[in-house]
Amino acid sequence: MKLNSGFLKRQAYKHLWFFRPLIYFLSISLILAIVWWLTPTLARAGKLALNLVNPAIDSLESYQNRTNFLLLGVGGGNHPGADLTDSIILVSIDLTSGDTVLISLPRDIWIESLSAKLNTAYPYGETQTAGGGITLAKAAVGEIIDQPIHYAAVLDFSGFEKAVDVLGGIDLVVPHGFVDDQYPIPGKEEVEPEPERYERVEFKAGSQHFNGSEALKYVRSRYSGGVEGTDYARAGRQQQVILAFKNKLLSVGTLLNPGKLRTLYRLFKDSVKTDLPSSGYPDLAKLGLKAKDQIRTGVIDQGSESEDLPALLYHPETAIYGQWVLLPINDDWQLVHNYVKELLYQNDR
Repeated sequence: MKLNSGFLKRQAYKHLWFFRPLIYFLSISLILAIVWWLTPTLARAGKLALNLVNPAIDSLESYQNRTNFLLLGVGGGNHPGADLTDSIILVSIDLTSGDTVLISLPRDIWIESLSAKLNTAYPYGETQTAGGGITLAKAAVGEIIDQPIHYAAVLDFSGFEKAVDVLGGIDLVVPHGFVDDQYPIPGKEEVEPEPERYERVEFKAGSQHFNGSEALKYVRSRYSGGVEGTDYARAGRQQQVILAFKNKLLSVGTLLNPGKLRTLYRLFKDSVKTDLPSSGYPDLAKLGLKAKDQIRTGVIDQGSESEDLPALLYHPETAIYGQWVLLPINDDWQLVHNYVKELLYQNDR
């Protein structure tokens, strides 16, 4: 089934502001992995060099010549819900051409087999068995998109704060000042009275130098008034900070400091869980080098009448499931399956 152009408009570049931070994070991760691979011994460096010279990718699992990675973002910490995966993105890369597709999945999709939302699959799986969270999350997303998920990575963004401090802070320009009177204080999520759970954070417009704590508050703030209180503005701030982090990471002062690089790698290692075996890292590096700059994007959502985007999901009455959830149109996943298939393999024809 070939979908009409309205569905494929979802991949228009207007969505790139959301996905670019992820690409920058992956680029940073790749650089740190390569640095770690190079530093211990010359033999390891030689092995990596030989692998990079040889462009063949033969250790990664694939389906129809594409390897599919699932990226799950968690807030981290010790508060309730710290392991809920509120950021869920599929990254699919063609092993030959490097064609790259990113698809965002809303956290509120209802998984019938789990009788729960998609964002609960990872923490529930972890309570059943060590490593079970990644397995269950991959299965749930595979159920939604009807495509195999080969590998997954869980990113704990609380480690990002420490990484910024290791770099000596970051510099950026705040486009619009804002105030958030309801920024949650870590460790006080359930204290009484309720107002004591929050602190006031304020950011002024103009050039700023942020330490790790300030950078994290800047990107996580969600309760300011006006446009800065929207998810769109929050995503834009995330892009700003990760761009600034990337620039600082790639600066001469960082790249020529082996001790700092090793510390950053340890932080990265502590903040990421993955089921990709270490034997696949060289091929992952080669795949990262192949990945196209022109990324095609998609989103499984409720559509938009104003932008002529047909809906793939809808919100049923809250009383049905006792909470706000998303289901496929006509309660049938086939339309979603067709959309994902068309998006992934449209260049194969």
